[in-house]
Amino acid sequence: MTRTCFTSSLIVLTFVATSVAAEPVHSDAAAAQITQLEQRAAKMTGSSVLDYAKELLDGAKANVSDAKINYAAGKEKLGALFVQTATARLDTAEIKTTEKELLEKLAIRRSELKKAEARLERYRQGEEN
Repeated sequence: MTRTCFTSSLIVLTFVATSVAAEPVHSDAAAAQITQLEQRAAKMTGSSVLDYAKELLDGAKANVSDAKINYAAGKEKLGALFVQTATARLDTAEIKTTEKELLEKLAIRRSELKKAEARLERYRQGEEN
């Protein structure tokens, strides 16, 4: 009877150990980071980032997926590296988009300035003549 009980306990412990090992090893903080990155990427998908930095956004999404896979496989250092890379790509996409938008606004302002200068010049010539 004790031998059967010992064998049953061993089987149960082996089952519990394998089911625990199959679960993702990453921490709640890593899971929160991944969720935050997914939310940032989703928010950017509906913005002008698609026009200016689509390749960076796509790369960041791939990095988030790779991070999930590596955390699930117990490769925490590699998962953390993919999280950092995704964060950097999303930050770069935001910066690149902001830069492009500002350059467009600057071009519009320069055009408006040239038109105003031309009007001023026409006005001055009309006064002098």
